[in-house]
Amino acid sequence: MAIQFDRLLSVDSAKAEKAVKYGFLNGIHYMAPASTSGVNLCPSATQGCIALCLGKYSGQAGMVADQENGTNSVRESRIAKAQLFMRDRQTYMRHLERQIVRLIAKAAKESLTPCVRLNGSTDISFERMAYLGSDGRRMTLLARFPDVQFVDYTKIASRMGNAPRNLSLTFSRSESNEAQCLDLLAKGHNVAIVFAHGLPVSRDWNGYRVIDGDRHDLRHLDPKGVIVGLSPKGRKAKADMSGFVLRDYSACEGPTTSLPLAA
Repeated sequence: MAIQFDRLLSVDSAKAEKAVKYGFLNGIHYMAPASTSGVNLCPSATQGCIALCLGKYSGQAGMVADQENGTNSVRESRIAKAQLFMRDRQTYMRHLERQIVRLIAKAAKESLTPCVRLNGSTDISFERMAYLGSDGRRMTLLARFPDVQFVDYTKIASRMGNAPRNLSLTFSRSESNEAQCLDLLAKGHNVAIVFAHGLPVSRDWNGYRVIDGDRHDLRHLDPKGVIVGLSPKGRKAKADMSGFVLRDYSACEGPTTSLPLAA
């Protein structure tokens, strides 16, 4: 089957561009989130998560007059990719493999270190997804590129603690998984939380240190056992009252980027 997408890894989004300052070329893979393509690619998504999804409502995907029913080329491309991923997984994965090879070459040319986020807007356990590669071997993308750093956010608790060494996973808080967040923090994992009014003035949440996660998307650089504090992105997130965006806390004044990254 012919592939209609020349590029599967975005390196020029706002998130990806921040990585260059830290010496990384960050390639982010976007497909249609949750069930927007007709198939659910975010199995643990909550109603709050779906209602505010960055993969639909922020960036270029959110540049539509009708946020709920409108469309544009970015939304349509992400839907088409998700549908091809489900319809012809083998072809899609081989194309993604070639895209990672291309990213590695580009990073070397620019004296940067490659970093890949396979779930820019989905929550798929790629570390468990073996496929028959172009070399005839059946393995996962992460096993095929053991020297490439992969990062992801997830709401699938079973992914935490079982990741290969080259995958850094950060658990994402929602309006209904706070108990899981606290359990994972106690085990030394990191949890991302969207804070409505800037990071907590105390620099902690429930006794756990909060760092500024908006500086970059390179979560493997974060210390362990911390809260990755994020600001709400997009109009819907800023107005959210579902509990997904945390509001009941004492916030710092000014932008979160004034805080140290990991000091």
